Amino acid sequence: MKRRAFLQQVGLLLTTLGIGEVGLRRSGDRYRHALAQSAPRKLALLIGINHYSQIPTLSGCVTDVELQRELLIHRFGFRDRDILTLTDQQATRQNIESAFMGHLTDQVQPGDVVVFHFSGYGSRVVTRGDMQNSLVPVDSEIRPDAPQVNDLPEETLWLLLRSLRSDRVTTVLDTSYISPENGDTLLRSNLRLRARPTSGLAESNPAVLMFQEQLLSQLNISKSQTRIERQSGQIPGVVLAAAGEAHGTPPGKAFEARWSGFSSGLLTYALTQYLWEATPANTLQMSFRGVSSLVEQLAGQEEQPGLSGQKSQERSLLTYYLPPEPLLGADGVVTAVEEGGKVGRLWLAGLPAIVLESYSPNSLLTLLPGDQVDSKDTASTRLQISARNGLIAKVRICCGQESQLEVGQYVREAVRVLPRQINLMVALDPTMERIERVDATSAFSGIAQIKAVTAADQPTDCLFGKVKPIIPSPLPAESPPASAIAPPPGTVSVEGTATPPPLGTEVGKPLLPQNHYGLFSPGYSLIPNTVSARGEVVKVAVQRVLPQLHTLLAAKLLRLTANSGSSYLGVRATLEMVVPEEQMLIQQETVRGVRSPSPEPAAQAQSVKPEPNKTEPAKMLGTGLPRLSIGNRIRYRLYNDSDRPVYFMVLGLDSSGTAIALYPGQSQETPEAKSELHQNLLAPGEAVTVPQVSTAFEWVIREPVGINETQIIFSTAPFTQTLMALKAGGRSMGNIPRISVPTNPLEVAQAVLQDLHQASLGFSTLSAPPADVFALDMRAWATLSFIYQVV
Repeated sequence: MKRRAFLQQVGLLLTTLGIGEVGLRRSGDRYRHALAQSAPRKLALLIGINHYSQIPTLSGCVTDVELQRELLIHRFGFRDRDILTLTDQQATRQNIESAFMGHLTDQVQPGDVVVFHFSGYGSRVVTRGDMQNSLVPVDSEIRPDAPQVNDLPEETLWLLLRSLRSDRVTTVLDTSYISPENGDTLLRSNLRLRARPTSGLAESNPAVLMFQEQLLSQLNISKSQTRIERQSGQIPGVVLAAAGEAHGTPPGKAFEARWSGFSSGLLTYALTQYLWEATPANTLQMSFRGVSSLVEQLAGQEEQPGLSGQKSQERSLLTYYLPPEPLLGADGVVTAVEEGGKVGRLWLAGLPAIVLESYSPNSLLTLLPGDQVDSKDTASTRLQISARNGLIAKVRICCGQESQLEVGQYVREAVRVLPRQINLMVALDPTMERIERVDATSAFSGIAQIKAVTAADQPTDCLFGKVKPIIPSPLPAESPPASAIAPPPGTVSVEGTATPPPLGTEVGKPLLPQNHYGLFSPGYSLIPNTVSARGEVVKVAVQRVLPQLHTLLAAKLLRLTANSGSSYLGVRATLEMVVPEEQMLIQQETVRGVRSPSPEPAAQAQSVKPEPNKTEPAKMLGTGLPRLSIGNRIRYRLYNDSDRPVYFMVLGLDSSGTAIALYPGQSQETPEAKSELHQNLLAPGEAVTVPQVSTAFEWVIREPVGINETQIIFSTAPFTQTLMALKAGGRSMGNIPRISVPTNPLEVAQAVLQDLHQASLGFSTLSAPPADVFALDMRAWATLSFIYQVV
């Protein structure tokens, strides 16, 4: 299609293509200033390509476009006609360039807000001798007889962004660039790498270079200036990239995941889900940290998003440069109604992916009339889910209420219904021999709540696969220690023996024929402590990793309680570094928490020291995760801002993948009664530190390096079952609270859900829930998640 003809059709395409009060006060000045400004125009170009002609099909890129579009319309006030989408066969290189020029460059005025989103394959190309990242349009092919490609190079995108008359632009790139050596983009779980499979570098074709020359001429800048500014990161506005890269290092990886009923890019889902629940207090940098934590939960350390661009370091900058509506966030929106407004369909992109996977019929949501979008009223019209397919749920007005649904109304979570029988989904490594997979399937079949599945068929929590052991090569006298030399991906050093290698075994080569098996994250990172130093058969390996499987299932259950964006319990917590210097690292609070108007200052715990004066953000990775060094000392500071007493538990996984728990102090045993673990209780307006300042216990960051995840769970009722499980699975701690390792993490996690279910019954929202579900009321509990990296 001619460029002029395409520009004439852009208009046609537009119509035919298918916080709590604390946070609000904190953001008040910035929000009022934003509202006082003249409303800018908001324009977006969203591109998603699933179907390429000669390379494996992706499945989540068009969904990414839908996720962004619904978010921009319903939370950031974009008009439908100002959002242009190009999907699949529409997204040729020429159409992308023409759409950018016609829809954005020709229309954008100073101060306007712009969003450019690309989901699809990425690659690396050589342009005028310069190797750079590229976006792969639908019409870009690599043929042996024509080693030139029709990719859209990073330099072209940079020039297009430079052509805009506004610097309030956000670029989201949910793509990857470096293909694995074997060209296999489908990993051994339900994740697919978004890097074009290729065996070598290709050059840009002449048409690509010609368009760049036109842009250079229009912008009146030189090629050398372009290269210098691009390589130094001087990209207009803000860039959110799934495949983050530190300066001077190759770009990372970006994946899409298959969920129950839909697929999406990890970055896009995490970003849009986080922003559905965001408030005006959520700056860009806060949002990026939250998104990075969500991605880490889904893929481990294999995907590390990056934040860059000329405006990315502005600390008060809002995501998309706009305050979201409604102020207190939402979990979804009504997209269709029927039966006179009594039945409707919801778009539930505001729920965390792991929660959505288990979200069950009978769950309740609150309908927000237009005049109550920023209310914390929990007595509004209730909707009950009757069925769900992926992101779309069918609902009906329940409880005999006389209301009518309208398209565009927001909904918020009220009661989360989860099945009591939740399984850990273990993918079997397809590279194992058939007999190995058969043996593994047989071994897993006899284990309750552990289910073996074929990789990529359905969502998976981890992967069971073969590990290639290596014998470290002899080191020169001045070489670094063996522990400093990382083995290749998918291999592990077999240590702990001085026995010479078997005859015929080459040093530094795989040790055969012994087989070693272990557990991997969905992103194929080896999970610590899951590989035996000795060879073994599959059935023995499955039994050996059973404790780790139970720990992973326990972590999954605890993550299902995450509700900082939807809880009505007014609580907050901070993670602080104590040694070597005092510094606040992360702060979490319930966005919609109902807080007491005047908490009693006198109720502050005697053991609480003042908050650290240093409130600069912690050292950040490219992912936005705080970094803590081995030997650092930390503490959590917990606040009850509500008008009622709350109980709390601290549970999680350390960097070795071991379950940890805060064991409260014990009462002293007497002849009349055995000792019991004390309940951790916070009175209204009270605060406490964990560990408490008055005790000798310190929380020290220990080896190994990796990711640490902690869940702080608050409840309006005691954790009776949880403490019983902790006592059964741990040694005596005395009367001093300590962090320790429970031997029964799965039983502890199940007890937490039972305690929260019991606490929710006191609110009587869902009468007589079925016996095979947990029904958790948002007024009864709050779970705040803290994730950081140990280095």
